[in-house]
Amino acid sequence: MAVVAHHYRYLDGSQLSDQGGTPHLHLATSNPGKVAHPHLYEGQFKAPRQAAALLATVQQVVGSRFFTPAGSVSKAIALADPIITVDGEQLRFEGFSSCCSAYVRADFLPASHVGTVLAKGTTNVDFGPSTRSALARVRDADGLALSIGHDAVRLSTQRDEVIERKVDLPLRWLRGMVEVQSYLANMQERLAFSGVEALHWFRRLPRNSTHHVPVWLGFNAGRLTPSTQGGAATLLRVSDSRRLRVLEPLLPLVRAVQVYADANHQASAWVLEFEDSRLTLALTAEPWRGFSGEGQALRSLMQMAGHRALSALQAQLHWQPRLCPIELADATALTVEQVERGLHVLGASGLLGFDLAQRCYFHRALPFDLSALRELHPRLASAAALVMGGQVVLHTRSPAHASVGTGDSAHSVRLHEGEWRCTCPWHGKHQGQRGPCKHVLAVEALLAAEGQALSGP
Repeated sequence: MAVVAHHYRYLDGSQLSDQGGTPHLHLATSNPGKVAHPHLYEGQFKAPRQAAALLATVQQVVGSRFFTPAGSVSKAIALADPIITVDGEQLRFEGFSSCCSAYVRADFLPASHVGTVLAKGTTNVDFGPSTRSALARVRDADGLALSIGHDAVRLSTQRDEVIERKVDLPLRWLRGMVEVQSYLANMQERLAFSGVEALHWFRRLPRNSTHHVPVWLGFNAGRLTPSTQGGAATLLRVSDSRRLRVLEPLLPLVRAVQVYADANHQASAWVLEFEDSRLTLALTAEPWRGFSGEGQALRSLMQMAGHRALSALQAQLHWQPRLCPIELADATALTVEQVERGLHVLGASGLLGFDLAQRCYFHRALPFDLSALRELHPRLASAAALVMGGQVVLHTRSPAHASVGTGDSAHSVRLHEGEWRCTCPWHGKHQGQRGPCKHVLAVEALLAAEGQALSGP
């Protein structure tokens, strides 16, 4: 009797979910052919022109370079690759400019689309010129259908169909993704105004602004006013208005705008609210400062291995669009404070994003090898080498004072009034605003290994 070998290929497992109180069974099927199956999502947008405008903005940001260091011109057009997450409720498209100084994310809320979620997950594709051209031609009468697969994304209207394939992403994006979540989680709202007010303000924004001349935003006689001089009424600092200009085509469609910033004016984020969607644009203080090099997540990454709550919290991640610390505390028998610290660490590990509008994290797994994350940060590797080499000498523990290094290259590290200080050139230049230097990290690592409670920021 002849025997024919048949290979079964399941890209996802079967799932039993609760949809509106009714159990729903989705059975995974074998995929013996070359068609990317099963898909994550099949559906269409209810407001095609608006959805196309948001996707075009994402495409514009990830295809732009706002700062070009010497020798990097050849790489400027190779990074137009947004990351797409399907979480069962929202569709999220996020990515960076090629210089990593601008982060963008379009969130399509449940009311913005109608379709079927076949599986939850994250993928990434290349948004090339054909996608840009197709999005520019979308009209409401044309419709806009979307199919998200593991290996490809298809956008189609009555006139166009574009299929974009999955591509490899630069490792610099991994560093940028974990850094931007650390910034967003520590931002506070500074401004809130309507779409009409935003449109009027953008018309007054200097068009010849470069990264050499920052723009300070404040209120003057009740009106939002840009200025080249900071002062007591300053609410926000923005450099290189070209990065903000990508939002201008969306403003006639916007219902409201909220602007957020960290305490030290090192980054800002603009959240545009639409009827059923949102767009977030986060910017570093200067275009030459990519999020990938900021170092805000370094402390969290250093503490990952010893964080007791991590395994319990990671077991609770199931592609939730909103992660509530109180609910997670009940589910894990941890305190709310432990959960909040653990979520920050998981965000720094690439497993969570942060939604400013909802003030909470959401689960998504970046399409990278996350085991390489620590090795991508030179300061972490250098700090570990200092500790392993016995080059950290603690003089006092409370307050902390140590010498780091050997001979003439040794530096003094102190914890003074809740802030770390180091005599190295890096700390002297940045004063901790771009994350801790390797010497401070080394002292913190040694204190943590000895079970000391750190009181530094």
